[in-house]
Amino acid sequence: MLPKTFFVVTTILVAVCGAAQAEDVTGAEKILCAGVEAIVCDTSGECEFGHPWSWNMPEFLEIHLDEKILRTTPGAPRLRETPILTLQRADGQIFLQGVENGRAFSFVVDEVSGVASIAIAADELTISVFAACTPMSTGE
Repeated sequence: MLPKTFFVVTTILVAVCGAAQAEDVTGAEKILCAGVEAIVCDTSGECEFGHPWSWNMPEFLEIHLDEKILRTTPGAPRLRETPILTLQRADGQIFLQGVENGRAFSFVVDEVSGVASIAIAADELTISVFAACTPMSTGE
């Protein structure tokens, strides 16, 4: 098991690195997010750090706030689409939640920085993902 200090330092570094690549998404109805780092933990307390795609998560994710849908990009190896059940914008944050295939997900996207914090919970498993987001062009 890694020491807590490593976890805290890694979390801060990921957040700073993600913020450097993310963009302001204020008012955007379509957002493109790229996972930067993922942390997968099971009930034993063991956690693994890595890239989201190491655990079959899409590299890029389109958030269509206007349609309340999460989708993979057209070039993804496996096309996926998931409904957003709860959507709220408040105090410069976008909050998304949903449930599909035995997994619950929750997103918090800071509109000004474009940094997303994502939590996914499944039976005996949790996944945390940090992502950098940018507005999608209106022609998408």
